[in-house]
Amino acid sequence: MEGITDAMLQYNKSVEQILKNKPKHPKAHGIKRPESTNIVAILGALFVVFVIVAQMM
Repeated sequence: MEGITDAMLQYNKSVEQILKNKPKHPKAHGIKRPESTNIVAILGALFVVFVIVAQMM
């Protein structure tokens, strides 16, 4: 077997088309997820509020 065959070229072109239409790391379209730092900050603030309320009772 020598060189690049026609089947190899067709496979390469089809893979390129698939990767153009569907990237490896797609973006979330219209869905914005909260970042983990924001979630940790909110949970920390809630914990502090609950501790303060428990100390007052």
